[in-house]
Amino acid sequence: MTSIAHEQLQERLRLLQERFFERARGEIETLSGFAYLIEQQQLPKSELDRCYQLLHRMAGSAGTFGLPELGLAARAIEKQMKAHLESSGDIAAAPDGLIAVSADLAHELRKLATWLAKAPEARATSVATARATAGSYKGAQGMHVHVMALAHDPEYLSGLVKSLAAFGFIGDTGSLDQSDVIAMRLRERTNAAVLLSLDSELQDVLSFREQYIPESEHRRFPVVCIGDDNSFDIMYRVAEQGAAAYFWEPLDMPELAERIETLALERSSSPQGRVLIVDDDAELGEHYCLVLAQAGIISRLVSDPSELMSELSAFEPDLVLMDVQLRDYSGVTLARLIRYEPRWLGLPIVYLSSEDDPQNQLDALSKGADEFLVKPVTDDYLVRSVRIRCYRARQLSDLMNRDSLTGLLKHSLIKQEVDRELARCRRAGHYSCVAMLDMDHFKRVNDTWGHGQGDIVIRTLANLLRNRLRESDVIGRYGGEEFLVILPDCEPTVAVKLLEAIGKSFAELVFWVGDDSFQVTLSAGVALINDFPVSDQAIEAADQALYQRKRGGRNGVTFYDLARGETET
Repeated sequence: MTSIAHEQLQERLRLLQERFFERARGEIETLSGFAYLIEQQQLPKSELDRCYQLLHRMAGSAGTFGLPELGLAARAIEKQMKAHLESSGDIAAAPDGLIAVSADLAHELRKLATWLAKAPEARATSVATARATAGSYKGAQGMHVHVMALAHDPEYLSGLVKSLAAFGFIGDTGSLDQSDVIAMRLRERTNAAVLLSLDSELQDVLSFREQYIPESEHRRFPVVCIGDDNSFDIMYRVAEQGAAAYFWEPLDMPELAERIETLALERSSSPQGRVLIVDDDAELGEHYCLVLAQAGIISRLVSDPSELMSELSAFEPDLVLMDVQLRDYSGVTLARLIRYEPRWLGLPIVYLSSEDDPQNQLDALSKGADEFLVKPVTDDYLVRSVRIRCYRARQLSDLMNRDSLTGLLKHSLIKQEVDRELARCRRAGHYSCVAMLDMDHFKRVNDTWGHGQGDIVIRTLANLLRNRLRESDVIGRYGGEEFLVILPDCEPTVAVKLLEAIGKSFAELVFWVGDDSFQVTLSAGVALINDFPVSDQAIEAADQALYQRKRGGRNGVTFYDLARGETET
């Protein structure tokens, strides 16, 4: 986030706090009016409901805006009001509809004004708290993974880094004796990065990371440890110290590359998330949106529950944060309503409410939600809670939508993406390509070296594609050893050259089985999506170009030229 954007966000938070204070003054005046009616024994049941709703909202929002004492006082009165509403023994209903409420509540309502008087002190505290949450991390702009090998004498690791370069990683080495220089180079890494360490120097590498990258645990670069002993005691010690992975000699390079790729993907994508906030308190909901935006999380506020279902379809969130009480609506009922649609059965719903009774919380959760956060929550707690839940939600989504072997989109989903890209091309007027990739003589690999080794080859190509393509490109496993790639805003000549370079890199990789080794080449067919009225025809054209490439000798790229009605090598 730029300094200008940060300052603008802070100003918006300050103005939002001013709006809350102004609203709170008006609400306390209204509550003082209720106090008078209570003293005069002239409080209708409908006004008791309204008084309870005002107290419920104040209890949930005051702490967020720097007035925790006001929130606690409102919650205490709210509980007493709720008892009056629920227990007939505390309510003496008169024929005219008036109810008798303890005069002590009138005194407590008037005392709320004293807590609001502390508003000037709260301003600085609230803004400072919001500023403390600003340490957000922007994900990779493209999945070019940086591997930084750290050691006091990095000579051995430098050879390992060179070997990893064949898998598409950007390699680098650094001496722990030059910590300041290495730290500066790491801070310049805006893309995904992983640290490599020797087992004997792991503690020094972790200490370096702690000292020179003192940000949140999520922000720190994961450390992969290399050793020569796979005993339980050694692996336990490495895990205890905090390494993300451990590999021992002789190294399985495809497996090591795959693990580095996975760690880099997790680090670059996990802070992101899409959160739909359902709250009738406009100021509080907007505050949540601003705080999450400052942490790099996209959010949208729904203040009118009647718009919830349409907003779900339009926004497609990873998580719903919803109050339990929304004036005329119940969050519990809304959670049940969300579950009516099969597509939202797995959507996490978290109640964010001032309700702190465990029994009531369990009753609410049993109707379709997953968790309960009690208002008020600090900005830091909100951000961390949302990040964790969005990350878990995306993990579950990946299990359903991604191929288990490669982590790429499944057949049906990658085809849907081609359809979406065709629609984008028509709207924006840019050119995009689709490519079908297939490994040459792959059956021979399975027959000679076994299906397990074939799986390694497939995963290696998947990792190479992720590393060499842009973040905006979309990759799917079409079936077996076939891959489908979508290249948005990409001219055919550029697409062909890019895939030729990837094919060349893949052909240079050596796969070892004991003392034996083998290599695999790649064929690809490319078609311009814009040339076809429907996406299936574009995929079929890319497949025809691939078939032509196979007939023409394999190990290359062929483009389908619609104007000539044939393919071009």
